[in-house]
Amino acid sequence: MSFNRHINQHIAPRNEEALTMLRAKKLRRGAAVWTADEHNIGEAIRLHHRQEDVNPDLKFYGSYLELFSIELGGDAYIPTDFIRDYDPAENKLTLAVTLREINKEAWNQTPLFVAHDKATIEPLA
Repeated sequence: MSFNRHINQHIAPRNEEALTMLRAKKLRRGAAVWTADEHNIGEAIRLHHRQEDVNPDLKFYGSYLELFSIELGGDAYIPTDFIRDYDPAENKLTLAVTLREINKEAWNQTPLFVAHDKATIEPLA
């Protein structure tokens, strides 16, 4: 069985809760992005949506928030599954993960589906 077939047979549903919340609250470009342990890691730029092979168990998340982060060395891509809340009054987005957890992931690297122009881009308000 090929790797892609394995992925397609075990596709997990896309986590729409965070996207629904971000759209309802009209996430704005430049929103401050804060970790769960209160580190400001950058500013929101846009959303990228994966069109196929969504499987969070394999860390193939459905959507990512792109942000510019000096703390993380430039552009970073946080899966929207890890967004806790957005406060439009403060223009502050809070993640459900700590800075330490982010540093354990490869979220400071461009996901392949984004690098290969296989993403749907959603601009922020």
